Amino acid sequence: MSEAKNKNLFIRVSGKEKNIIAQNAKKCGLSVSECLRRRALGYMPRAVLPKIFFSFNNKLDKLCVAVEDKITADTEEKIIALIDGITES
Repeated sequence: MSEAKNKNLFIRVSGKEKNIIAQNAKKCGLSVSECLRRRALGYMPRAVLPKIFFSFNNKLDKLCVAVEDKITADTEEKIIALIDGITES
């Protein structure tokens, strides 16, 4: 059983910092408290990809199978670079 979380810490941040912290927590699918707790304890929360990404990825997989052996190496490199860019975003 985990220890009860009944102690508070208070920090001061600017409005801009608060918004950035909230956005980062949301990207990870965590509350602000949980995100800050994990960071403070040495963990690095990972962003959760939106559901639309997986839909896009499945369609892209089908497209790749359909055009297999029909595209040039240059085109394939450009597609991979595009996918990498989308994933990083």
